[in-house]
Amino acid sequence: MIAKGTIAVEEAVISPGTAWLLEEAQSILTPGNAGPEAVTAHRTRLMDIHGRRLQAMDAKGVEYMLLSLTSPGCQGIPHQALAEKSATDFNDWLAGEVAKNPSRFGGLAALSMHDPSQAAAELERAVKDLKFFGGLLNDFQSLGVDGTGKGYFDTAFYDPFWKKVEDLNVPIYLHPRYPTSKHLESPAYAYCDRMHLLGAGVQFHLDLSFHIYAICASGVFDRFPGVKIVVGHLGEK
Repeated sequence: MIAKGTIAVEEAVISPGTAWLLEEAQSILTPGNAGPEAVTAHRTRLMDIHGRRLQAMDAKGVEYMLLSLTSPGCQGIPHQALAEKSATDFNDWLAGEVAKNPSRFGGLAALSMHDPSQAAAELERAVKDLKFFGGLLNDFQSLGVDGTGKGYFDTAFYDPFWKKVEDLNVPIYLHPRYPTSKHLESPAYAYCDRMHLLGAGVQFHLDLSFHIYAICASGVFDRFPGVKIVVGHLGEK
């Protein structure tokens, strides 16, 4: 059966080289059952593209799917060199997977946002060479030796990136992410005693909507009126 109709645009995958990113969030995704078996099962689901995923697409009428690195992606890597290499390697891997069935799959680029010029160059490579449709960012960029620093993309520091987004005329998908384990360990962090509020119930839309409002109010769209942002989860509202 060949599916007809629906285009799915927020479909997470993970590559062998980025699978280690799952470990930190696994305790949040499966509280009380975050052992090796749970991590393995989740990794297997995310790595599957041409097997059960494609079968489910056919069964549910999904004609085309845009694939992207699962949250927190490279935004969860505080070390710049590792984040940049992970983004490049993942994009190359994803392009290879898409090439196996381009009539059913496309890609959104993973990006490190430590250096906006490097992020701009990688987005350009992904769009022009790998034929991706844009990029996906998982809220803030983790920064600092301990990963507790947060880089938000509403400041003039990121103007080189937004300029490239405008020039390429492609969208940037803003996706939420869970807090880091370091943030949850802090007694001053609002969610540390309220784990039931994490994720899509409350925390996703509260945290990412702050970032979206900051971008809207900072003049990014005044300086670069051609920038297009896609916000998932019903606009995070």
